[in-house]
Amino acid sequence: MDGADDVHEDPRRLYDAITGGNPNLPVPVFLSLPEVKTQVKQYSHDIFTAQRALVDILDRHEETLIKRWQKKTTAQRTLFYDYWLLPAINREDLSKPGNLLLFLRSRTRNPPGDFVNADANSVHIGHVAQAIMPAYLSGYSMLLSGQNTPETYGRMLGWDEDDDAFDMMSSGVGLQPGEGLQVMEIQQRTMQFLQKCVEIILQDLPLGDLNIPKIPEPAQDFLQAGSSDWPSLSKDVEEAPYRKNEAEDHIWSLREDPSYFRAVTLQSSEHRMEKVLTASGKAHPVLRQDLFWERVLSTMVMDAYAGFTVWDLACKEMDHVVQLRSRYHDLVSPHQQMPSCLTQALAHFEHAIEEFSKGPLSAWKVAMVASPPLRTHYVREPQDLTTTRIRVTLKETSRKKEDHLLWLLEVFLQEDQLFLCRLDNVCDELEREIRTNKTSHERISPYIASLISDLSLFGELKRQIGLLTPGPRMNEVVGEEEKQAEFIRKTKTLSEISSILTGLGKGLAELCIPLGKFDYPTHKKRTQTTTKKMRQAERNLDIFWAHIDDQCRKKASKTVHQMLNGNLNQRQLQRTPEWVEPVEQAEGTKDEHDDNTMSSNIAALEL
Repeated sequence: MDGADDVHEDPRRLYDAITGGNPNLPVPVFLSLPEVKTQVKQYSHDIFTAQRALVDILDRHEETLIKRWQKKTTAQRTLFYDYWLLPAINREDLSKPGNLLLFLRSRTRNPPGDFVNADANSVHIGHVAQAIMPAYLSGYSMLLSGQNTPETYGRMLGWDEDDDAFDMMSSGVGLQPGEGLQVMEIQQRTMQFLQKCVEIILQDLPLGDLNIPKIPEPAQDFLQAGSSDWPSLSKDVEEAPYRKNEAEDHIWSLREDPSYFRAVTLQSSEHRMEKVLTASGKAHPVLRQDLFWERVLSTMVMDAYAGFTVWDLACKEMDHVVQLRSRYHDLVSPHQQMPSCLTQALAHFEHAIEEFSKGPLSAWKVAMVASPPLRTHYVREPQDLTTTRIRVTLKETSRKKEDHLLWLLEVFLQEDQLFLCRLDNVCDELEREIRTNKTSHERISPYIASLISDLSLFGELKRQIGLLTPGPRMNEVVGEEEKQAEFIRKTKTLSEISSILTGLGKGLAELCIPLGKFDYPTHKKRTQTTTKKMRQAERNLDIFWAHIDDQCRKKASKTVHQMLNGNLNQRQLQRTPEWVEPVEQAEGTKDEHDDNTMSSNIAALEL
């Protein structure tokens, strides 16, 4: 018994007991309570002193500050980056006119405790890379959220003195003291950075003169051009339904428009591993077989319906969270635990997003290495005839090159690296690289861009879910088994659709190849010849989908559309009517067939 008590009194021995004495783990700095309180006092003083100074300045000079900052060039703005190195600020952020102004206003007008979770998350990569190691003090929890004075910010609660102290740390309301000190250091540097920026921009004004009258807070017009650069859950709430609508339009376009069907099929065929050559330059033997096109077509159909179902489910989960958050709005704050029903809904939503992101990540592993602009960086190993598995590796010459874009794209192929870097961080950096580097932009095919778009939204949703909690949590709100069971229940239709559409590839090639069957000359003048060709292309497309629907009925007694009844909106397919010889008209009148559009000459066909 005495030995156990000694362990709890000795921080180093307690840490070794918690970590199992693993020699591979870095050893933190062990601080005493007086040492922690000394650092807390200094950090708190600096944070609130800078904030008070900024409040006084903005109250009197914010309008002038906005005008001057907006007049600065991109090069002038990015110079401010060199004054302070912060994990959440980079040159690209500063180059946009609204970002610094928004950052300044939010940090000045709101208490520092509101940003605890965001600041803790900003050094995620440093933590997982073990480049940053929080100091360690056992037996205490630190409170930041809800502590809005210099005297209370960073308040320490002993586990022996307060029955709720440990639970507060576990739930994210409180922090382990070492993590709290890290957050306070980030906030100290952030506030001093902002204060320095303001003093430089307004260096000719008497910033310390408090006799200058205060001015009304300017409207946030400066955010109009740059607001999209600062993600929020509300933005994601708006964007997710559009993804669902896009997925629905994609399905109906595949069924209705032969030219769209042909283009998507070709695009899909160019993003398969079979297209990658071996080191000796040999093509995959399956490219000469119907089997290749059966794989392409069956995957295309599966992706279309699975993609719609995923976004439909994601929207429903998000709507549920938004409704709960609105219902319990008065009970949601950074300094207290959220209602259990809301924390559980967030846990289930986060799990669903994690599972949904596996779809585009799986597609990425096949498509990225085969993408035409990137294919030359990879080689395919000779096919093992005992398996259908295809192995593709990065060329040694490409591995040795300093290719930042390729390195980023490769991160998505490595689960451990993606976990360490985090999906949202990788997507943000990839988006920056593509946006600022013309060569990188040209190396991204439309298909790969669509996958990046989906992954970016999933990553941002997950990040925003994490920011909705008061702080970093130590405990699980919902167990993994419970989350998985609930996910399986909610995705029953998705599983059924996947099961039905699996194995439908046989016979598809002869219905579609050659793809000239879907030539659709809508861009040409309407004649008897073009009309006949368009009607034939539509007929070929209808035969393909009739085959898919028939196969689904044989396997499940219903089509996928019938399974999605109530979720997928039903439409009528537009079809070209038979050619009718134009009636001779008087000179000067318009022949409807001289119009290349088809809007007045379309028949409807119910699916």
